[in-house]
Amino acid sequence: MADVIYKIKNLEELARLGDKDEVLLLTINKLTRYKIEELERDLKEINTQLSVFEKKYKMKNEEFFSMFESGKLGDNLDCMEWSSLLDMRERIKKRYNILKGA
Repeated sequence: MADVIYKIKNLEELARLGDKDEVLLLTINKLTRYKIEELERDLKEINTQLSVFEKKYKMKNEEFFSMFESGKLGDNLDCMEWSSLLDMRERIKKRYNILKGA
């Protein structure tokens, strides 16, 4: 990951110096669209998995998370997986929102 950050910083420096490279801009736009689509697929998959838990336990994600965080549900395997999926969804949403703002 450090290599990616280093290369991005180099490209940023070129842009600051006034380098107007249409191919580079097209490539960045394409990569951004690719990542957005990938994150959308990931969100769809996670939401499907979360829906299974909501139906199984007849409880919305928000209600589950509140009860889980307060220790009312214990730490069985389903609860741990459900909680992990909610954490993953939040991380993906954060990345998605960053890219959509780009």
